[in-house]
Amino acid sequence: MRYIFSSPYYLNERATGANKRFECILYSLQDKHKTGVVVVKGQVPKGLNSSVSIYEIPLFIAKSRFLSCLYLNFLYLYLSFGKNILISDFNPIPLSMFFSRKQFQLIHDARIFDDFGRWGKLSAAFMKFQWKHVKQKVVVSQFTKDRLCNELSIKPSSIIVSYNGIFSSDIDDSVEENKVIDLLYVATFEERKNHINLIKALSLIDFPLSVTFLGKDLGLKPEIEKAASQLVNHQVTFLDSVSESELSKLYRKSKIFISPSLYEGFGMPILEAYAYGCEVICSDIFVFHEVLAKKANYFSPNSPKNISEVIKYSLTKLECTKTSGVIIPAHFIWENISERLIEKITPKS
Repeated sequence: MRYIFSSPYYLNERATGANKRFECILYSLQDKHKTGVVVVKGQVPKGLNSSVSIYEIPLFIAKSRFLSCLYLNFLYLYLSFGKNILISDFNPIPLSMFFSRKQFQLIHDARIFDDFGRWGKLSAAFMKFQWKHVKQKVVVSQFTKDRLCNELSIKPSSIIVSYNGIFSSDIDDSVEENKVIDLLYVATFEERKNHINLIKALSLIDFPLSVTFLGKDLGLKPEIEKAASQLVNHQVTFLDSVSESELSKLYRKSKIFISPSLYEGFGMPILEAYAYGCEVICSDIFVFHEVLAKKANYFSPNSPKNISEVIKYSLTKLECTKTSGVIIPAHFIWENISERLIEKITPKS
């Protein structure tokens, strides 16, 4: 059996949660199983070995969603006849995936139900219809599975939960002496990431803090930068993108990782930050409890006052106590995630 992972959205130079999942699953499996990838031409993950089958979507096709859909319809149909199991995150979902039990739709989040997406009413309705009727689905959290089941009356047996995670070799809770960043937030600049309420919370703190925001602009960065410029007590730094090694250094240099996000499908940065020894404080939302449970301090993301109180409490706590050892559950380790996924998607003989 060959396991093929398809993501026309994947970019090998961008460290998003979806991109990391695509890479890490492949890196974990490529030496143990026959694997393949479907990506846009020039976007093959850089760490793949020569045994991985590669299907590249021509650039002139990839520039058009309509042409991409046609191309993938034929490609997925072709792959459905061989000894292949396919996982794809492309929307609209190609037709073969509605009939084949060896093709799975990967759904990173269900924010379409909370109006945090960029879809019109017609496209949102079409996506919900597709999600409801595609035979097999993979999601990255129990929260998303429950949401799909409740909103679309989907049978739980048609949805596999396959968490995001980290590599066991990346766990590092060694104490960094030079923690020069008080607060780090890694998130795209968009409404659901809730930067504005965080900045309002910072305005309620009268002692100076060093704050770093890292993320791609999805339209709100100028507004957020303007709000941050009004903070007189704090030094705020904006970063657009960094390499994986630079990101790990940022985690190590940060006292607290904060996420006031209003909605997430998983929340990979809070897990990564915890693995690198950061104190994590975050929104009191279901999926964050699913990821970190009692390992984080929680606040109401809609209350700047509560956010500021938890920031101050956590800084005081760090001054009084030493960071305890990092413990990552096995179901959040890529090596285990990948093998469990293979077990769940492989037909029983």
